[in-house]
Amino acid sequence: MMKMNLTELAKVANVDASRIDEYVKHGLLGTDHSATEFDDSDIYWIDMIQCFQDNGTSLDDLSGLMPRCRKGQSRLMQV
Repeated sequence: MMKMNLTELAKVANVDASRIDEYVKHGLLGTDHSATEFDDSDIYWIDMIQCFQDNGTSLDDLSGLMPRCRKGQSRLMQV
């Protein structure tokens, strides 16, 4: 996995760094690793967060939803 800092992740994901920082503050990124060092999997989660937000889900609501999404993905990876 490729390791990135916030600036690098923002560039790769084509998202403002301040927006990613908000995701981290809401506990949506950096939960399985450092909140200052990111990896390729965070690009996937940023896409998921943005999809939910585009459909009207708030960051507060996502704070409760994303752990369940991560758990579900983890189970799929074990199969």
